[in-house]
Amino acid sequence: MTRRLRLSGIPWRQVAASAAGAGSALGALVLVLSSDAATTAVRRAFAVTTGAVLNLMGNRTIVRGTDILSSEFGISVVTACTGLFVTGLFVAAVAAFPASWRARLAGALIGLAGLFVVNVVRLASIYYVGRYWPAALDPIHQLVWQSLVIAIAVALWLLWAGRVDSPKRRAA
Repeated sequence: MTRRLRLSGIPWRQVAASAAGAGSALGALVLVLSSDAATTAVRRAFAVTTGAVLNLMGNRTIVRGTDILSSEFGISVVTACTGLFVTGLFVAAVAAFPASWRARLAGALIGLAGLFVVNVVRLASIYYVGRYWPAALDPIHQLVWQSLVIAIAVALWLLWAGRVDSPKRRAA
């Protein structure tokens, strides 16, 4: 005797909406990452913002394109330093979660803002590490901060998902 998989009771509309949302977010990520103009604009936004933060903290930096320079040290903001990939995955995870579109939009916007701030802190700290502790620059840049950005993105998603009013919660 063979068993048949029962598919009744599956909220197909919700599954389709989640798949469409996640697919759209991932498609947008691919479009942004494949566009030199878009990635340059994002890199520039991070450089300008981080340069302003560093200057507010008493540094004398200038921003040239996507480079943050001072007489003591300089960093170049490359695409990998923007957190675009992690941010895109965060937005896709929010879009795929069974919640109202309003809750998904709020989660995506909060995550985008939060991860932008995290990346500015990351870039500023990398500037300081490179300036005052150059021997630690590579490990902190490549190991510590990459892991932290991923962990923070996951924590933000878990925090959002744990607080959002999902259809399952409303039914319970």
